[in-house]
Amino acid sequence: MNSPNESFYRLKLATGYLTDAEKDTKEKRWDKCLGSAQEAIENAGKSILAHFRPAPHTHEVDEPLENLLQNKNVPEEIKRKIREGLDDFRDMGMDVHIRATYGDEEAQIPPWDLIAEAEGMGGLGKARRAVNLAQSIYDEMSKE
Repeated sequence: MNSPNESFYRLKLATGYLTDAEKDTKEKRWDKCLGSAQEAIENAGKSILAHFRPAPHTHEVDEPLENLLQNKNVPEEIKRKIREGLDDFRDMGMDVHIRATYGDEEAQIPPWDLIAEAEGMGGLGKARRAVNLAQSIYDEMSKE
């Protein structure tokens, strides 16, 4: 489904996960912070995508977002914003989801022993920017 409703729903999810990630920093739960940041980024990307095409069922949204840059139906201003924000969606897909949820299964290290503050805060920074981008694009597309 690609529609304003799908985009709004994904933005709502992204905002909720970002709120969770922010709360987890207060308790220094870096694995939970990173996991929620990853979900926020994923849903922010899907919110953007839903304006132009169906949102994919994947944790990886950087490639579909990059492909939007070739879509002639995407306004140039939106393409510019996506180009500027694309790095925040990179390296925040399935691998991060697995690390933050299951840890290192091979070495049997749980996520709370694996994810350090720097990684959690790095993910949170990306999530803040990704959600802001999705909100900005949603606002712009809602005007039309």
